[in-house]
Amino acid sequence: MLVGACGNAAPADPDWKAAQEIYATCAACHGKAGEGGVGPSLATVLETFPDCAEHQEWISLGSVKWSESVGDTYGATDKPVAGVMPSFDKLTGTELAQIAVYERVRFGQGDLEAERLACGLG
Repeated sequence: MLVGACGNAAPADPDWKAAQEIYATCAACHGKAGEGGVGPSLATVLETFPDCAEHQEWISLGSVKWSESVGDTYGATDKPVAGVMPSFDKLTGTELAQIAVYERVRFGQGDLEAERLACGLG
């Protein structure tokens, strides 16, 4: 169970701790604070992916597999697929939900409990 937001989660919380560990890989492109770099900022993640299931699918597929199976744009804002978002298809369903909640709450300022429910952790 995630018990905090914006980095204020209890360190012993398994969902938040797992998400922080997974996000360490994402930070190489999206920045430690989600500010962007090689990859886009995650500040608008809730606008881009109002549907958490689609957010999780994007993370799992990455840009190449997304283009092949879904199309040339992504998210509600129909952003053109650009760059090379790697596929994280080795993550379990729980891990995909954990990282999506983490990004949506920490960087997108989403409500923790609402995002847990929307992403399948509640």
